[in-house]
Amino acid sequence: MSQVTVYNLSGGGGSKYITAAGPHTGDFFAIQFVADSVITALSGNMEGAADLVTDAPTFAKGDVIYGTFSSVTFSAASQAILYKR
Repeated sequence: MSQVTVYNLSGGGGSKYITAAGPHTGDFFAIQFVADSVITALSGNMEGAADLVTDAPTFAKGDVIYGTFSSVTFSAASQAILYKR
C-alpha cells in the first residue's frame, strides 16, 4: 500500500472521473460526487458500508467521503471523481 502524503491527498496520485454504474476498482482514498448520486456497492475500510448500501442515501453534488476504497458501484445516473492513493 502506498504511503499517505500531502501529494496524494491533494490529488497527486491521480483520479478517475466516472459516469457509468461500474464497478470501479482501484486504490481510492476519496469519492467526490459531481452530481446527486447513490452508491449501490462499496468495498473498503468503511464501518457500516453495508448499511450505507442498504439505506441508499443520495449524496449531493459536492459531497465527499473519505476512506480506503477498493471497489465502488453507483446507480446509473451517478457521477463522481474517485481519487487514487
